[in-house]
Amino acid sequence: MFTGQTAIITGAGTGIGAAVARALAARGARCVLAGRRPAPLAALAAELVAAEAVSTDVTDPSQVERLVARAAAGAGRVEILVNAAGLFRLAPLPETSVELFDQTLATNLRGAFLCCRAVWPLMQQAGGGQIVNISSVAAVEAYAGNAAYAASKAGLNGLTGVLALEGRPHKIRVLALCPAASNTAAWQEQAPEAVRRQMMPPAALAELVAWLLASPRSLHFDPIVVRNFHDPWQSA
Repeated sequence: MFTGQTAIITGAGTGIGAAVARALAARGARCVLAGRRPAPLAALAAELVAAEAVSTDVTDPSQVERLVARAAAGAGRVEILVNAAGLFRLAPLPETSVELFDQTLATNLRGAFLCCRAVWPLMQQAGGGQIVNISSVAAVEAYAGNAAYAASKAGLNGLTGVLALEGRPHKIRVLALCPAASNTAAWQEQAPEAVRRQMMPPAALAELVAWLLASPRSLHFDPIVVRNFHDPWQSA
């Protein structure tokens, strides 16, 4: 399905990013795995058939440029970018420090912007490409304790909408996926184990990402909200 295509996945060490890498690799993509922690990236790269780990802080423009250059080495193209790097820490407004707010926006919004901007010329030159930004239901629905995270994801949805318009003449499709709570490491210290078990598995979201990328290019999708069928806090 994606044989011969290069996919960059940020936040690929764990969670949704790792699940997306597995799903795309299983469908033939060469996956370039980006994340801050080298060990889980290297372990995943060893697991996959065609994958390369590139330790990357997506908030650093020079590291993002290096990542994209590594991905484009050889074929000179990057067909797919999945922005899954994210920072999520619950805090009511009085406990949301300036540092937490800035770090959250830097990772979730600025990082995605930098990655999109870096791959854009390659996709233009190649005659097209696809970008999927992993957003959140918090971008479209308010939850207490989510000031920094909601602001970052609402901004990501806005960025996605603009890039979808700008990309259309160049056959670059840009989509946003907005999942509710998924059973990732981000929840380990913020929800009881019984609740986490009821959250959607990252692999299910990865299958949806793969389906979106494989769907006819004539189709456009507004931000796609994916909810748990049962409220994890009510069903746990």
